[in-house]
Amino acid sequence: MIEPFIITNAARCRDCYRCVRHCDVKAIRVQDGQAQVVPELCIICGTCIRSCPQKAKDVQSSVPEVKKLLQEGRRLIASLAPSAPAYFNFDNFSVMENALKELGFYAVEETAVGAEIVGLAHRDYVEQMPDRLPVITSSCPVIVNLIEKYHPDLIRHLAPIVSPMIAHGRLLAQKYGPEACIIFIGPCIAKKMEIKNSAASGLFSAAITFRGLADWFEEKGINPAEAKADYNAGLSSSVPADARLFPLEGGLIGTAGLSTDILNHKVIVATGLDTCRNILGDIRAGQLSASLVELMACTGGCINGPAMSDLAGGIYLSRQKILNYRRNSPSYKLPQRVDWPDLSCSYSDKKVPVPEFSEEQIKEVLRRVNKYTPDDELNCGACGYSSCREKAIATLRGMAEVTMCIPYMRRRSESLRQVVMDVSPNAILIVDDNLTVQDMSPSAEHLFGRMLFDVKGRHLSCLIPFYDDFTLVKDSGTPVIGKIRKLNDRIVAEQNIVRVEGQSLLVAIMRDITEHEIQKQKFLELRSQTLEQTREVVQKQMRVAHEIAHLLGETTAESKMIVSHLAKLLEKEDSK
Repeated sequence: MIEPFIITNAARCRDCYRCVRHCDVKAIRVQDGQAQVVPELCIICGTCIRSCPQKAKDVQSSVPEVKKLLQEGRRLIASLAPSAPAYFNFDNFSVMENALKELGFYAVEETAVGAEIVGLAHRDYVEQMPDRLPVITSSCPVIVNLIEKYHPDLIRHLAPIVSPMIAHGRLLAQKYGPEACIIFIGPCIAKKMEIKNSAASGLFSAAITFRGLADWFEEKGINPAEAKADYNAGLSSSVPADARLFPLEGGLIGTAGLSTDILNHKVIVATGLDTCRNILGDIRAGQLSASLVELMACTGGCINGPAMSDLAGGIYLSRQKILNYRRNSPSYKLPQRVDWPDLSCSYSDKKVPVPEFSEEQIKEVLRRVNKYTPDDELNCGACGYSSCREKAIATLRGMAEVTMCIPYMRRRSESLRQVVMDVSPNAILIVDDNLTVQDMSPSAEHLFGRMLFDVKGRHLSCLIPFYDDFTLVKDSGTPVIGKIRKLNDRIVAEQNIVRVEGQSLLVAIMRDITEHEIQKQKFLELRSQTLEQTREVVQKQMRVAHEIAHLLGETTAESKMIVSHLAKLLEKEDSK
């Protein structure tokens, strides 16, 4: 399995599919909502790194490996790409030479040396191989990857010449010997893969980006832009001035001594993957009469490489810095050809076969997202693929998920939402953090006696004068559950109010208990009346009992007196 050079931070990757939309070769696999780069399909252009809004894509850093080599006491030789002046803003090579030596490098040389001999080698190849015209330049590793993996039928047009990095690496290996550790420093992340190719086998110990080097400088407190230049110091190698323009559009053609006139029909210069792919299509169709076609994957050239994207300013400011550097730097005589290393290389067909799928299989995937006819296929591109059919094929290949269809998921979400909103017997009210009404269910419309279109976009107070519970949830995030409130003069409801996580929305579900409260109040009033009446009855009964007792007492006393009087009379009669 090929080592992945572009990695994904799973915690930051969030279902936006932007990397899929921007990937020219669709080398992104989405699985379980995570977008992962497929090494076998990737051309290492870095577009996914540039385009990711969450910074979830990045390239493996090789700086720790270089630091380890330094700790081991190895002799490090830096090959510095010619776009460095644009990134580090220097106009004299001694600035970077001294800064890198301060980090621990033994020697620092310009990759422009390799660029010079590669440019001349291209010119020789064009002259010697007329049957291969138009010749495609091979200096951009992304273009080489693109041809090997996606247009292998055009390999015969690709110049079998190594890149400036490899050419320079071979020169440095001759100069410093096999024990030296050569480190390439540049703006291109594809170099991390290129140094592992057979043409560069054993030459380079690591490839680090300008961004990685800048972080290392910051860690050590080194600022090349503020360093004092030694204008009397000679360069450590022979660097012709034109080779310093190599990272610009037309840089190779200019270095080769060919005409850079944009109206010259014998040479074509193109940057940006879209344009390059169009030109490859024209070459396949046999429609180009040019001799040399210089293709660069990054728009504007290497000065807009993926490790240059964090620079302030645009492409033309970087171009201006390169031109100024070339103008202010001394020119040297090129070494003799006998001292040049072998510049040859070979290419192979690395195309990954795409499985064939039947029409019924494709239609089955389309049906799973409710696309039954061509009219249902919106081809909106939101999923990252240019058509619904292309996305269906990607799904069958395991590169995409069915749920990546945003219009389908939106309709599904709205459908489920509508079902809930329509059938819920309780009133559902949705407001934002400004307490502005966003949505309400039909039952809420009935409860408040207001239609959604009348209140949407208005403050909650138009429905609920007493909304302090909403304010509490908005400010604290603490939900209100099962709280009974009088919403206005006529409505009493049981409120459940919660915040929607990740969104500035509050959702309230209100159960109308107005009738229940009315009945409850009536019951309380009836109970009060009953208690009062009961109290009155008891009091009357107590009073009657008291009066009866009083009367019984008087009657008993009278009876006693009469009986006593009668007894006395009887006693008197007996005594006679």
